[in-house]
Amino acid sequence: MDDLICTLALKKIKGLQNRHIFSLINAFGNPCEIFNAKKPDFIRAGLKIEYVKILINPRIVRTAFFDAIKEIEEASKNGIKIITYNSSLYPSNLKFIKNKPLVLYYKGKLKENLKFAVAIAGQRMPPDYAIKLTQELTGQLCLSGFSIISGLAAGIDAAAHKSALKKNGYTIAYLGSGLLEPVYPPENADIYEEILENNGAIVSELPLHEKIGSKNLVARDRLQSGTGLCTFAMSSPLKSGTMKTCNFSLRQKRPVFVPEYNKELMDSKDNLGLKSLFGNIGVAGLKLNNDFSFDLSGVIDELRIVYDEIYGEKSEEEALLSVQPLLFDLN
Repeated sequence: MDDLICTLALKKIKGLQNRHIFSLINAFGNPCEIFNAKKPDFIRAGLKIEYVKILINPRIVRTAFFDAIKEIEEASKNGIKIITYNSSLYPSNLKFIKNKPLVLYYKGKLKENLKFAVAIAGQRMPPDYAIKLTQELTGQLCLSGFSIISGLAAGIDAAAHKSALKKNGYTIAYLGSGLLEPVYPPENADIYEEILENNGAIVSELPLHEKIGSKNLVARDRLQSGTGLCTFAMSSPLKSGTMKTCNFSLRQKRPVFVPEYNKELMDSKDNLGLKSLFGNIGVAGLKLNNDFSFDLSGVIDELRIVYDEIYGEKSEEEALLSVQPLLFDLN
């Protein structure tokens, strides 16, 4: 049986969460073997009895497989591809975060072994100077060989995607809804299409018809930060999705870079969130000159350290638990 069908079937069983499924896969070797297991096998694997009852219920399992096959067929008819976590197209950096998605749905083209990527986040109604800085920063990052990850939101996200496209860079937009739902926000429908036309990707972890919602948008934020080696936070009030993205990035042991605006700008409501980040372990400033020019060499040096920590000769589990030197050094 196909691993994708089995993985999707597991996802379709109500009550099973990502952590349960990954534990089962670790115990049985692959998703399809789980469906060959018997009650004693599940108990030996440490699965709680309520979940055992679900997995040995023929009606529940049959319905899950039916729903999985139906979704694969519908995705194919609509130009949507589905991959599991062990695909070479699954974003490499994402494999090292906690609660990584079992499957990703996408349109467009995903790069194999995508490692050199950064996330860019910021508020939906940013000041003009933050937009201009985002455009300049994105352009330089693309020229330095980095792919741009963002969330297709209005404001900073849109500026990052458009700037990457302008520089012929590679960009991924993560959505907080299924890929057969209307584009949100609708004013970014043109960017959505441009990303696809220029060999980028639109990606979601959600089933095709999942509606957009606050919980889904927050979950999306962890994918945005987790796909990058770091997150650049360009502007943010105290309460915003940007702050959630930054917090995910720090928990994932990925640094957050914050522009060092002058005191007047940093004290404005547009940047109080950024200001609150300074002093946290893993947060570093992007030094700006008076004309808002900057030098990325120090940032790139830090990203090399992050890269080495993630992809050094260690197990995936060790990479998850390790901390980067310098930015994450408590001493």
